[in-house]
Amino acid sequence: TDTWKDITWQEEGEVKEWLVDYTAKIDGQTTQHLSVLYGRNHAEVQKALLNELRTLYPNTERIDVTIIRLEEYVESEEPIVFGGLFIP
Repeated sequence: TDTWKDITWQEEGEVKEWLVDYTAKIDGQTTQHLSVLYGRNHAEVQKALLNELRTLYPNTERIDVTIIRLEEYVESEEPIVFGGLFIP
């Protein structure tokens, strides 16, 4: 039988890396950001993004954020060809 502690503290899934490409608009000025954030799912990544925004813009009341891309980072075993050069 599971105890309350076992049920409460059990985490589902593993923490993954996520690429987050977004813009932040503050007082009419737009800044592009590309971040690697960590979480088990979209909800955790959203919380990580909010924490990042609070850290980057601590004294800002309003930030308009547009997420351009949010995807789980998957490491590829395929070699990358860059500028005609082979990079393993």
